[in-house]
Amino acid sequence: MWWNLGLQSGEVWRKMYMLGARPMCVGLKGLSVGQIQICQTHYDHMPSVGRGAQLGIRECQYQFRNRRWNCSIVGDETVFGPVLELGSRENGFTHAISSSGVVYSISRACQQGQLSRCGCSEAPRPPTIHKDWLWGECGDNIEHAYKFAVGFIDKREKERNYPRFSRGLARMLMNLHNNEAGRRVEKEKVSPFNS
Repeated sequence: MWWNLGLQSGEVWRKMYMLGARPMCVGLKGLSVGQIQICQTHYDHMPSVGRGAQLGIRECQYQFRNRRWNCSIVGDETVFGPVLELGSRENGFTHAISSSGVVYSISRACQQGQLSRCGCSEAPRPPTIHKDWLWGECGDNIEHAYKFAVGFIDKREKERNYPRFSRGLARMLMNLHNNEAGRRVEKEKVSPFNS
């Protein structure tokens, strides 16, 4: 799974810039063929995807800290091991929280000028900001982050072709739904039109 990017060290990302995206993206464990292609064209986004996955893993561990399964990491490319092969609420939460983490991380990286294909959001001053606070007109670029997360995270699911009414198709649709739920939570949280 792409969550494996959250376990990568900063050295991996530095090598990507030095050696080039093509060999590094192919060498990253857990990426599907389509995700490798996105990695190669958007390699500057990958450290942010890794930070987003790391945020998702940490939040999962915090939320489930007192449960029998506490989002423990097994260290292989599945990150959480075979427990997520079950169609469970833990699986759904893990998909949603990690998807949300990627949207957050990418939107912040855009705002901070770390990515070449995006910058500050063009949205007006959010009405939720206190009137005494000086608005610098450079908000998180949630629009770009949301679109990128849809393309990258859902790519693995959409590459598979399952027969109609199969368990695989049901699982794919469940994963897509949970990914979208996480992205929407993040999008609504930073939307300038929230009240």
